[in-house]
Amino acid sequence: MGLMLKATQCKITLFFLVFIVLLSACAKEEAEPIEPPAPEPTVEPSIIIEKINNIPANVTFDRVEANITGECWSNIGTVKAKYENGCAIIILPTNFTAEQLQIVDRRDNNMCGHWPATSDDPDALVATLGDIIAYHGDDKVGRVYSTNWPGKGSSAGKAFVYYQYADRPFSLTGRNNSYYYSDCTFSKGWNGYVNINPASEETSGNIHCTTSIPDDIFWNFESWVY
Repeated sequence: MGLMLKATQCKITLFFLVFIVLLSACAKEEAEPIEPPAPEPTVEPSIIIEKINNIPANVTFDRVEANITGECWSNIGTVKAKYENGCAIIILPTNFTAEQLQIVDRRDNNMCGHWPATSDDPDALVATLGDIIAYHGDDKVGRVYSTNWPGKGSSAGKAFVYYQYADRPFSLTGRNNSYYYSDCTFSKGWNGYVNINPASEETSGNIHCTTSIPDDIFWNFESWVY
């Protein structure tokens, strides 16, 4: 009988010990709340310029700059980047106001509109990156551009890349005497697009403007030093 009582007391004591441990664990969990995960870092849109072809041996530069055009072709800003160790990274702004941006197309012959084409959203607004100029000190020494043309020989059928900001998605269609627009769809934010020359210089044809950029694009240099 005594052994049975002691066994029962041991069971009761063990039960209370387990209960106390569980209470302690719960209290510890309440005292140490789980912190929410850190927010994802914001990635700023940028253009990485590296492995530039055709830089002459007598040309050096320390930075690149490009203007941004907006409302009725006005200059609404300039972006700059150091060129060092064979690389420059241009950070592109996105904090434009509606008043700074340009009407998307030239509907009703409004020449303040950017595109001589038809946008499926006439309320869209844009800003456009101009030529990327290379500087040595205060001197302009050339232009850096993205293309699949090697810089010599015929440029027939070759593509030249440009950059535009859109405040909303839109697509372009139509043609004029120089360009036609197809497969030309812009997303909200910065977009690359290309002008592709006609396939033959011997035949007349329009330049094709499209946001479908070929895979064989590289950076090239146009020297202004002679």
